[in-house]
Amino acid sequence: MNVKTTSVARPKVDKNNPNQIGASMQGPIVKILVYKGNKVKKGVHLMITEAMKMEMATTVQAAFDSEVKEVYVKDGDAIQVGALLIELF
Repeated sequence: MNVKTTSVARPKVDKNNPNQIGASMQGPIVKILVYKGNKVKKGVHLMITEAMKMEMATTVQAAFDSEVKEVYVKDGDAIQVGALLIELF
């Protein structure tokens, strides 16, 4: 019997780059709230994630006024700790 699996290799956040936001916990992306090119203010919610095995949603927020350079995930994606989620500039 052959079993086919699909694994998505996601880029990892560069912890030395303050413009990159990475996943702080493992779990699914519940909802992306911004898109490439959106201007955001400090504190604005960028996306909602859910903690794996816990019924707890968390929001990812902008640390400073910026513009969304790239979103690396989509609604429903399963992410691991350290996965690059979004990049600002």
